[in-house]
Amino acid sequence: MLIETTMYMHRSILVKIDSVTNITGRTRTSVIKYVVQRVMHDNQRMIKTGSRVRYQESDIKENWHRIHVVLNEYEYEYYMDLRKFLKMSVSFIIAYAVLRYLDELIDGNIRIDNYQFKNYVFIKKTCNGTICWKIYWGIPPNLSYC
Repeated sequence: MLIETTMYMHRSILVKIDSVTNITGRTRTSVIKYVVQRVMHDNQRMIKTGSRVRYQESDIKENWHRIHVVLNEYEYEYYMDLRKFLKMSVSFIIAYAVLRYLDELIDGNIRIDNYQFKNYVFIKKTCNGTICWKIYWGIPPNLSYC
């Protein structure tokens, strides 16, 4: 299932994304998916608790643009999980990721996997009356153990 959604991006971030799309021939969505995938590897040190969701710094209305993105259901859920765990809006996560990882795409040695979130597992367990939600971004080697 595909989910169409919109995001607000600052003009400066879109300029960076578009420069890489021109150099690499990749689409905006492909570039965005790559940089968000890279956040996955850094997310453990970025996890926040006990705070509100952070948003990008405000600016004049003319510097903000709505972009349309099509995500598969796993990607969409992953983005929502990142929002919850990192306490950042999805647009802010993308802006952070663009600033941090976009240059890697210019090198050309990067493989972009459009199905990186296909093994998303979401399990509800009850243990002694306590509900426990387990979220896996990938299949663990022994799912019955988890």
